[in-house]
Amino acid sequence: MTQIPEPKRRKRSKKAVAGITAGSLAVVLAAVAAVDAYDVFPELPGILTTSPAIEVQDVPAPHAAGKDLPAPASAVDDSAPVPTAIADKVDKVLSDSKVKGFGIEIRDGLSDDVLYAENETKPRTPASVTKVLTASAALLTIGGETRLSTTTQFDPATATVTLTGGGDSLLGAGESQPGAVNGHAGLTTLAQETAESLQNRNVAEVALDLDTSRYTGEDFSPGWERSDIAKGVIAPIQPLMIDTGYVGSKDKDWRERSEHPAKDAFAVFTKKLEAAGITVTDDPKPVQEADDDAKVDGDSETGELASVESATISEVVEYALVHSDNVVAEVLGNEVAIAQGEPGSLDAGPQAVLAALADSVDLGTTHLEDTSGLSYDNQISPHDLTTILQTSVVADDSLSNLISYLPVGGLTGTLTDRFTKDKNAAGTVHAKTGTLSTVTSLAGGVLDADGRYLVFTLQIDNVDKDRILEARKTVDDIVAALANCGCR
Repeated sequence: MTQIPEPKRRKRSKKAVAGITAGSLAVVLAAVAAVDAYDVFPELPGILTTSPAIEVQDVPAPHAAGKDLPAPASAVDDSAPVPTAIADKVDKVLSDSKVKGFGIEIRDGLSDDVLYAENETKPRTPASVTKVLTASAALLTIGGETRLSTTTQFDPATATVTLTGGGDSLLGAGESQPGAVNGHAGLTTLAQETAESLQNRNVAEVALDLDTSRYTGEDFSPGWERSDIAKGVIAPIQPLMIDTGYVGSKDKDWRERSEHPAKDAFAVFTKKLEAAGITVTDDPKPVQEADDDAKVDGDSETGELASVESATISEVVEYALVHSDNVVAEVLGNEVAIAQGEPGSLDAGPQAVLAALADSVDLGTTHLEDTSGLSYDNQISPHDLTTILQTSVVADDSLSNLISYLPVGGLTGTLTDRFTKDKNAAGTVHAKTGTLSTVTSLAGGVLDADGRYLVFTLQIDNVDKDRILEARKTVDDIVAALANCGCR
């Protein structure tokens, strides 16, 4: 363990920060459960399965963000005494653990003083903790209030309606639901508004086309397993999807995803457009050949017919983190690339995420192969992850809300069943989990017993499969010790 006898200050973000933003650690407590197949469903068959299986609750249908509760922001200021006994608490947990080799960094959220460090600069496979980087980049580059649009355009020369995917992987099949994130924009609403626009042009018969050109290149990473599609872990990354490509009954504990999500969404839209009164045919009658009394002003102009918008990027980011959804994370990676003027692709996404963060934090030796954390080749050190978390605590831009979007101990997402028996940790731990067959990680923040906000990253990889549960327990015990520690 690297003892820190005197408060040691790490490199701050390159951008100037003015202090804690009011409400930056606000917690949205939604009645949701997470669906990262390896964070939540390690009993799935396959090479990434842990043994024995971790018990998890059934997955309810996703709901809109619920009740806003007060933030667990630090109750002390920068001049308050810094905890000095954290090392004893952490070392005690580590000495009792049968698993050795953790990478750890714990910092004071306000002052950025390093309170504990162990193998903190060694890059490791982070698993789904990778989503912390992706979420941060999305908030910084795309903007928290931005929405993604799914649109229809009309070409009167060929009487063709084109459905264009705009990157909304959380489309609903039904009507738009303004209070939801998953299903905020609905294909039924888009079809109804498209039909109304066509009817205003006296057009009753059209051909349909699908435009997925927003994303380029391969839609499935060579580092992923195709078998994981059937397990619900991932899907081909396309700019048009219903419910992130899930198929089958929502009553199941876990569902498979589609091999062709855009095609599935297109089929649903076709049915909805026909239900709205428009005939879809392969040989439509061009508008210019229609009877004169069927023509209306402007019917010779190609243009947008209708559009529906996603929830805000902030809400989509929260969804990705709370549900640990790999598809949403990969889509966000593509959108980060587009926001930076690069192609929206699986190749460009990882580098775009790192480039987006380079102006705010020093990421050292971080390497990304994807933006969801499925790849074992992703490499992030505890120090780099903690740097992002601490920067978010003192940020005054979109990044300031990052920690509030993380799962809450004992309450939401992949932390629903963790920290439930610790009254100080439950509700005050906000962290992103990461779980692969030989990996367990946790990165986030916690309010200690003295009211000081601490940020932390705990990682270990290359763990024997029969020790992975012990490794996770060690991680939880350390964080619980922080929550119960004034440590002065």
